Amino acid sequence: MGSLYGFEVESELPLQRLNGATGTRGALTIERAPKPFELPERDPDGVLEDDEGRRWYASYDLGDGRCLICMPPAGSFVLDAPSGQVLVEDGGFDDELLEHRIGSSVICTLLAERGDLALHAAAVEVGGAAVILCGPTHRGKSTLARALGDAGRPLLAEDGLTVALGDDRATAYPGARGVRIRANGTGDRPRVTLLPDPGPREPQPSPVAAIVLLGERGTGLDVERLEPARALALLTPNLIHAGSRRAIGAAFSRLAALLQTTPAFQAKLPDDLARLPAASAELLDKIADHD
Repeated sequence: MGSLYGFEVESELPLQRLNGATGTRGALTIERAPKPFELPERDPDGVLEDDEGRRWYASYDLGDGRCLICMPPAGSFVLDAPSGQVLVEDGGFDDELLEHRIGSSVICTLLAERGDLALHAAAVEVGGAAVILCGPTHRGKSTLARALGDAGRPLLAEDGLTVALGDDRATAYPGARGVRIRANGTGDRPRVTLLPDPGPREPQPSPVAAIVLLGERGTGLDVERLEPARALALLTPNLIHAGSRRAIGAAFSRLAALLQTTPAFQAKLPDDLARLPAASAELLDKIADHD
């Protein structure tokens, strides 16, 4: 047994990427579904499809704090926010992909339903505080997190993060261990390699110091401070939520609250990955200079 996002996790599935730290926020349970889920006879509340019309995400609000999330080919999941339970209908495709979906998407959605701000993001600990890295797929979140980890920054998360909003500070909690790095593969799916955690130690819950949106890569590093209203508009696509209008509104409000107290930046990384270690250190320096 280990923890995710500050919660102890009891799982019937073999999960390899849990944190060793004791959870202090309560307990979550992950169980195999006793029978296949029945889809509601209506359109999903939230849906994502690729350019060829293939659906890879659909969500249904089931009421009473419960929702159904379908994420082919990994599987489908029923989330019960009040009890902290996740039921899993395994798609039978790939155990590593299934765990990634559970650790970086499903649990984040569950905790969003319980009141956390959940983000499709990586994060590293810098000087005892969290720097959050957001951006679409292929913008370099995981690669940047790995570079910062190799430079001695403990890794909080690489593809999913939850933030608890308090009266006086926001706290980011460590997510799944390890970094998934994409490489060239064959067929429809890129080859993904799971690398052990970089960084000198296991990270701790950290107050949020800054949030960075990664833009298109360029010839060199470029960093721009964002006004809260513009940051809110640009960062909204990075929210993780259950897909219903209610869930979207709650997630949007939490992001707006975070941006009232947390500086936001937009950064463009260099295309040349050999320059990334130096650029990552320069990025942290530029963020610190704005404090």
